[in-house]
Amino acid sequence: DRIAQQTARLQKLIVDLRWLTELDEGSIEQAPVDLNDVLAEAIMLAQDGTKYAERQVTLNVQQTPWPLSHVLGDRELLVVAFRNLLENSFKYTADGDRVEIRALENGHQAMIEVADSGHGIAAAEQELIFENLYRGQDARDIPGRGLGLPLVQQIVILHGGQISVRSRPQTGTVFTVWLPLAP
Repeated sequence: DRIAQQTARLQKLIVDLRWLTELDEGSIEQAPVDLNDVLAEAIMLAQDGTKYAERQVTLNVQQTPWPLSHVLGDRELLVVAFRNLLENSFKYTADGDRVEIRALENGHQAMIEVADSGHGIAAAEQELIFENLYRGQDARDIPGRGLGLPLVQQIVILHGGQISVRSRPQTGTVFTVWLPLAP
């Protein structure tokens, strides 16, 4: 079991490093992407075959007065970004904590929040978490490589978007992603 776990970890590390290398080239596919589908798939993948399979995620996507519009970009990369955000929420929360995804638009941009009621991130570390290989003080005893959030940030930027974090220690964290809507 330990060998299988280590092999899976190394495979994920190789995939993340490959993504970071490819994203440095700066070119991504540009097609209309349905964020509803992206978020549903990200939830499924973050839970599938992991110890987080039983975690409940609340998904609240704008339906009124109209459904969430499409964004322009690379569907696969967006799934990777939101899957990483969800996996982080799962890692830093306990079984009874809440994880929510909220998505809405303002006519020009989609705003997607991945929020949790986990242990939070210290204020001094919130800007550092997007640096390659950075691991916060409270995160060092939790499995990870320090590549997930830099990868997410790179994907969001390549889609013409922005990402930010708000967090309160011992209360929770909210990652907010803004993506331009497809014309």
